[in-house]
Amino acid sequence: MADPHIQSPMDIWDKITVIIYRLGFIIAAFSILLLTWFPSMAEITILIAAICCASSLHIYLKHFRLTFQFATWLGLVCYILGWHELALGGALVTLGGLCFKEYFCFRVPLLNLQPIFVAILWFAWVFEGGIITRILSIVVGMLMLLLAIQKCRMPLHFDIGDKTKYQV
Repeated sequence: MADPHIQSPMDIWDKITVIIYRLGFIIAAFSILLLTWFPSMAEITILIAAICCASSLHIYLKHFRLTFQFATWLGLVCYILGWHELALGGALVTLGGLCFKEYFCFRVPLLNLQPIFVAILWFAWVFEGGIITRILSIVVGMLMLLLAIQKCRMPLHFDIGDKTKYQV
């Protein structure tokens, strides 16, 4: 997690990856909100959102960074193999985990519970929970949208922090 009080010099790639990371949350918010209305399109766009976030992740600890990236890669492989429910699960693991991380930066109410919400959403989706799926997609999507708005309001360097702390 970045230190907002430290402003490391940013090159063009730093700026691009921060923008891609933030775009991932915007895509995720709207995709999750539309999950029960346009399921096929929402599944692939949620995976795209997770790819945006995982590919441009700025987390100091490589164990967490690699865990989120691996979940997204696994989701992508599952999607290619036609296991769309597992693909959605991999994407939601990444997005839910990153929301938990971002909770410590923004303190958006209930954002710390997002991993639980996305897990329940995934189970409801897989087991065709109907109204529960719709309610959870609205809750998860709105929390993700609040996070995306908060992320977009802050300067880009807040996402990078101290470059010397990154584990390679």
